[in-house]
Amino acid sequence: MDDKKYFDNIQAIEGIISQLDAGKLTPEEAKKLFEKAKGLIKECEETLNGYSGTIEEMSFVPAGS
Repeated sequence: MDDKKYFDNIQAIEGIISQLDAGKLTPEEAKKLFEKAKGLIKECEETLNGYSGTIEEMSFVPAGS
């Protein structure tokens, strides 16, 4: 798994959201950035899904039980 790429993608998505929220883009620019963000989100989901099954569920039993 490429953890650095995952976090880089998250940072890029946050930047895109900031640009979209600023409201200073043309509709074409906004659409282009939105599509880019969708692609980055998909990559992040694929990274997270790659960890599926590698994390074991842990349960804690309170002391004295």
